[in-house]
Amino acid sequence: MNRAAATTRALTDSAVQEPFTDLLDVALNLQHQYEGRTSVERRKAKGQYFTPQEVCSFMAGLFSEPEGEHYRFLDPGAGVGSLSAALCKHLSRSRHSLHIEAILFENDREVLPYLHRTMEHCRKELQRAGHRLTVSLHEHDFILDAAASLQRAPGLFDDQVRVGEVDAVIMNPPYFKLNKNSDYARVMEAVVHGQPNIYAFFLAAAAQMLRPEGELVAITPRSFCNGLYFRGFRHWFFDRMTLDHIHLFESRTDTFRDVLQESIITRSHRLGRASARITISTSYGRNLQESMHERRLPAKDIVDSSTGDRVIRVPASDEDCAILEAVESWPDRFSDLNLRVSTGPVVTFRAREFLLHGLKDNAAPLLSTFNVKPFETVWPAAQKKHPDAFKVCPASMKLLLPSQNYVLLRRFSAKEERRRLTASCLIGASQPGPHVALENHLNYVYHAKRGLSLDEAYGLAALFNSALLDRYFRTISGNTQVNATELRTMPFPTLKTVAAIGRKVQALSSLDGRAVEQIVLNSLSINGSLGQHLMEADL
Repeated sequence: MNRAAATTRALTDSAVQEPFTDLLDVALNLQHQYEGRTSVERRKAKGQYFTPQEVCSFMAGLFSEPEGEHYRFLDPGAGVGSLSAALCKHLSRSRHSLHIEAILFENDREVLPYLHRTMEHCRKELQRAGHRLTVSLHEHDFILDAAASLQRAPGLFDDQVRVGEVDAVIMNPPYFKLNKNSDYARVMEAVVHGQPNIYAFFLAAAAQMLRPEGELVAITPRSFCNGLYFRGFRHWFFDRMTLDHIHLFESRTDTFRDVLQESIITRSHRLGRASARITISTSYGRNLQESMHERRLPAKDIVDSSTGDRVIRVPASDEDCAILEAVESWPDRFSDLNLRVSTGPVVTFRAREFLLHGLKDNAAPLLSTFNVKPFETVWPAAQKKHPDAFKVCPASMKLLLPSQNYVLLRRFSAKEERRRLTASCLIGASQPGPHVALENHLNYVYHAKRGLSLDEAYGLAALFNSALLDRYFRTISGNTQVNATELRTMPFPTLKTVAAIGRKVQALSSLDGRAVEQIVLNSLSINGSLGQHLMEADL
């Protein structure tokens, strides 16, 4: 049998014996049954994160009312069928009778019995509402089997589903990192080159299935919105799709507790009309309706094409919109000022022969995340179990930096940590020797042609530690990792302004957060309601 051919199973009346209640309640009950029979570790290994019931309902409600009598939707990686059930419930309210075709992909044999039962409930309920549902269930890997057929026969997906004829895609794709040499990367190389996460392949393959004006609603990590790794994907995807709606969860842990990045819901459509404005909605936790806040913003303010990277910004509030406007009025980019940012060169598991405990002869301080506090680089730190020094010898010189002025930034923050950006000053004159070692969980900022002055170092640290820049950074990045690429492209004040901030900060009797914030805002002429809001933030 051709692997690309569909395996369609008949859904019989005898498949379900329990009385009908609500479609989403049924799907949730089946999800709980499945979770009770599988381990969390196994589900994580497969990138399997089920969609909360309230989120399913919200996603289904983003689809437009069907215009014709025939409606075809795709749910790749269907799981127990929660999203399909939500969309069926949404379609059951249609004003006219529909013939609905559900095209489902799920290759996890353990979850298939639950998916069958969910879809049988959907068939019965839609029939009661005057509609007809037919289900094609493909027990294949959506990328390796289904999407691969796009490359072999672009006009035909299989005997039933033609590329470009799907009305809607609803999806919560699996989420796990890929090796660039994986089978997935090989199959999708012509579409998205070298992509590091499976969910981007699902978005790309699903977009291919849509008819013109067809709609795609997906819940994914926010990491595709920015950064070098996803730049190729953004160009490919937004050459074919137009973004209409972004929903941001202000509390990450209340939605997907095991995902390290923020999750967002996006609604986009295939080709056709471009959206002049994009809806940005936000909610706190899973109770979407009670906490929903919504605004419509110009598309050019959300999809930033000024650097050619098509970064997607997600301002979560009116204040965030004002912060975007203020920061992006600055005259330069970070890299335009001859400022550079690099990742610490020491990868500890690759440099074990150079790691030391305590500063000895021919050794340099080894700095990592726990050494970096706001403005202050603390060494040695209270952390006793980790090496805190690095051997200085000819073999280790390529991993060492000269002792001069740097600004150090933590590359990672905790999931719900109050600040994404934490910066300290590393002052060369205060170091015990001519070299320093930086572990690769740190970024370090320096000047490309000379050393940073003391004023510049303190000014840069003040900017990075400010609520202003932290809030700006959160609008362009949903990842807990602070990538050097994102910093390089950020708008930035002139070095003269940076140095002026640094001088004022050093004149303070203590580096109080509110006092530093006030200096930053005054120096950048940010006052009024925005300045007051930032001063009232939890510093």
